[in-house]
Amino acid sequence: MSGSRRGVSKASLENATASLLREPGVVRFDMIQELDDPTRFLLVEVYRDEEAPLRHKESAHYAKWRDAVAALMAEPRTSKNIPRCLSGRTALETPSGGA
Repeated sequence: MSGSRRGVSKASLENATASLLREPGVVRFDMIQELDDPTRFLLVEVYRDEEAPLRHKESAHYAKWRDAVAALMAEPRTSKNIPRCLSGRTALETPSGGA
């Protein structure tokens, strides 16, 4: 893994861990690395309410991540706000004893 990828991966893992442990508004935080282009990452963040992303961006760990990865980006970061269609395990649960 190149130094840039390692740097992005390490900084993102620290940010995700701190977000999940310290921010009650963060429900889920996934980091996905593309198979076709391992230099590209996708961060999937799920928040409890509309204010949680704003609070997240005010946190010290977010600022540390933002500053750490800024110089490692090949292109500017982008983001999309996508509402959840299904929420919680019950939406996709397999019935007991079923496969």
